[in-house]
Amino acid sequence: MKFIVAAVLVAFSLAGCSHRYSGASAGTAAEAQPDRNSMSEDEKHRLYTAALAVSASPLDTELFSDVCKKIGIYDVKGKPTDKYMSFVQAHIDWVTRSENHQFRQEINSPEKARRYVTGHLSGE
Repeated sequence: MKFIVAAVLVAFSLAGCSHRYSGASAGTAAEAQPDRNSMSEDEKHRLYTAALAVSASPLDTELFSDVCKKIGIYDVKGKPTDKYMSFVQAHIDWVTRSENHQFRQEINSPEKARRYVTGHLSGE
């Protein structure tokens, strides 16, 4: 339940940002994160969920920003892209599915969540 509330809060807190930066793109091809396209949607949602679980204030962490860049919802400058709101809306659906409960249990502490995120950001 904590993850659902966090996801909704993130969506609403950055809703204003998405309007402000709605013209932002992921940057030029040279600036784009090359590995984000190789991640499945499920992997992106897992990584985002873990990033939300790392701290009580995930929006304030560089780790959260790095995750958002990797999954393509932030540009290289750390601003939400035009894909941000649709991803967060899909994430709310993803996180409420019962089949994802086991994953949420695997990252049920900030330490476990951080290990998951850092492992996936470094390419492990």
